Amino acid sequence: MGLTKLKLKNRLLQMRLRGKDLHPLTRMQLHALDGLDPKTPIDDCRFVVMDLETTGLDTATDRVVSVGALRISGGQVHLGDYFDRLINPGRDIPVESIKVHGIVPDELADAPPGWAVFGDFLEYLGGDILVAHYAQFDLWFINRVMRAQHGFPIQNLVLDTVVMCRGVVLPSDPYGIERDKKRCSIEALSDRFGLELGDRHTALGDALATAMIFQVMLTRLAKAGGTRLRDLIRVGLAD
Repeated sequence: MGLTKLKLKNRLLQMRLRGKDLHPLTRMQLHALDGLDPKTPIDDCRFVVMDLETTGLDTATDRVVSVGALRISGGQVHLGDYFDRLINPGRDIPVESIKVHGIVPDELADAPPGWAVFGDFLEYLGGDILVAHYAQFDLWFINRVMRAQHGFPIQNLVLDTVVMCRGVVLPSDPYGIERDKKRCSIEALSDRFGLELGDRHTALGDALATAMIFQVMLTRLAKAGGTRLRDLIRVGLAD
């Protein structure tokens, strides 16, 4: 689905909710796509690269424990412009998950609930383009809160660096999807690009790793002649 179809769906949603008394965040989300033009140079676009840490990998029963994000504008990652918050998941955290992200229950006892943190995150995000690694996983959690609080899924344009990996980095391999997944992991791409990563498996650390990978792939896309937002959407739109 390209930007035109996304804007059409968004317009229909706006029409359905016209005249209703909406929360300011709901109204802001309804207009998240308004400023996007497919002809815009990529360097003129604004991105928010995000990552979530969760209690596990089951999108039906697990919950988010932290959100990390960084902004990219003017072609630069702005290390001082970040979002880094803990969330009280309202449930236990399996030991296996604690071993991955290192977040223990005591750290989350006084943390706010997910709906409050995601509200703050929406304000941080604004109308920027959202970027994530395996975006579909993160979107499951985000949209569960979005539907509960606002009645619809997130409206921002969402790019997936795994989709970009398949479209920009790897040669065409229609029968090697499982192999592509391994070659498109953060670790594999960091090794391929010679990136040194720290704070892996923290939300903010993984957001920074994804931002660095995203920047390298933007450079490769530009060398192949992809310099406009429409080119980026073609190779990176989240599934």
